[in-house]
Amino acid sequence: MKILLSIGMIVIMLITLYFLSKRYDLTKEQKFIFGILVMFWLSLAVIRSYRKVYAISPIEEGGLGLTAMYAAQVASGYGLMSFFARFPLFIVSEAWKKRKVFIQFALVAFATTSIILFFEKSFTILYISALMMGLCATMLAMFNVIFSETFSKEKAAISVSILSIAPLMAEFCAAPIQYIFTYGSYKHYDYMWMFSAIIAIITFILTLKMKDYVPKETTSLSFGKMKKILTHKSFMGICMLAFLVSFTKFSTSGANMVAYAKIHLGMKPIMLAYLDMIFALPQLIGGILVGIYFKPKWGIRKTLSVASLIACTFFVLTMTFTNPYIFFFSYTLNGFAYGLMYNLLIGLALQYFDKEYRNLSMGVFQTFFAAGIFLGDYIYVFITQFITASFLTVSKAKVVFLMAMCLSLICFTVAQFLKEDTEIAKV
Repeated sequence: MKILLSIGMIVIMLITLYFLSKRYDLTKEQKFIFGILVMFWLSLAVIRSYRKVYAISPIEEGGLGLTAMYAAQVASGYGLMSFFARFPLFIVSEAWKKRKVFIQFALVAFATTSIILFFEKSFTILYISALMMGLCATMLAMFNVIFSETFSKEKAAISVSILSIAPLMAEFCAAPIQYIFTYGSYKHYDYMWMFSAIIAIITFILTLKMKDYVPKETTSLSFGKMKKILTHKSFMGICMLAFLVSFTKFSTSGANMVAYAKIHLGMKPIMLAYLDMIFALPQLIGGILVGIYFKPKWGIRKTLSVASLIACTFFVLTMTFTNPYIFFFSYTLNGFAYGLMYNLLIGLALQYFDKEYRNLSMGVFQTFFAAGIFLGDYIYVFITQFITASFLTVSKAKVVFLMAMCLSLICFTVAQFLKEDTEIAKV
C-alpha cells in the first residue's frame, strides 16, 4: 500500500510533466536535464531528512547514540556548507564559464563520504556527510540556472515551476525506500547511506552526457556587474525575503521535523517515512500553481500574503496540539505555503535580470537563502543551550514554531510593499 501510494504520486507528476512539456514545448535536452535532476536529488532525498535521527537514535536501534547537541550540529552542517559554498560557486562558475563540472564534483564527494560512513560510523564522518549533502543541495541552484538558460527571458519564471517538479518526484521515490530501511525495530541507516552513494554514482555517469549550458552572450566577471546586482533595491528585498522563507522552511521541515515527530510526538515509522512526501506533494502543487495561476491572477503581493498566513496556520496548530495525526496532515499547509513562496521568489529573482546577469544574481539570491538554511538548522543548537523548559509559556520543543510564525508575519508585512510585474524595472 505504501509503495503503491508513492507510485501513484509519481504517475501524477509524470502526467503533470507531460502536460507542461506539451504546453511549453520542452526539448529533448531539457527533458534530459530534468531526468538527471530527479536522479541527483533522489540520492540526496533518501538520507537528508534522516541525518539528525541517525545521530540521536540509540545504538541498539541502529543509530549513533549521540546527544541532542551533537545531533543539532550534524543537522546544521547541511546549511553551513550551503551558506559558504553557494556564492563562491557562482563566482567561480562565472569566471570559468563552466557549471556541469561542479555538479559532478559534488556527486563524487557525496558518494565518497556516504561509502566511508557505511564502514566508519562516527560523529565526524556523519558531520562530513552532512556537509556534502549541503554541497549537493547547493547544486540545485546551478540546475536552475542551467535549465533557465534553455528558455527565453520571459519564460524564466516558468522554467522554475517546471524544474521544481524534479526534486519533489525524487522525494516521492525516496519515501518507500526510507520505509524499507527503517520499518523494523532496528533501523538500517547505514544501508540508506550506501544506497544513496550508488544512486549518486549512476547520476555522475549520466551527467557525462549532459550539455553544459553557458549563454554565448555572457560577459566577463566585473565589479560593475556585481554593483548593478547589489544596488538593485527590489532584488535585494527579494533576497531578504528569501532568507526569512528559508529559515522558516528549514527550521520546520526535513530532518528537524522527522526528529521532532519521532521524539516528541511518538510518530509511527511509516508516517515518518512519508513525512517528507506529505510536505512535498502540496509543495509541488503550490510551486506549479504559483507560476500558472496565482501570480498571473492574484499578483505578487496577494500571493505572498496568502502563503504567509497559510504557514502561520500550521505553526499555530503545531503549538496547540500534540497529536501526531493532526501534525502529519496539517504539515501539508507548511509544504503548500513554501511551494508558493519559494517559486514566487526565485522566479522574481531570475526575472529582474537578463541572462548575462543571471548566474551572479542567482548566486547572491542563493547566498541569502543558504544563510536561512544554516540558521534554520543551527537554531536548535541555540535552543538546546539557552532555553530550559519553556519560553513565553511555549514548551522548549515548540519554541521554533513560535519563531517561524513571527517571521511569517514579517513576510506578510513586507509583501504589502512589493512591486507587481508591471512595476518591475529590469536590468
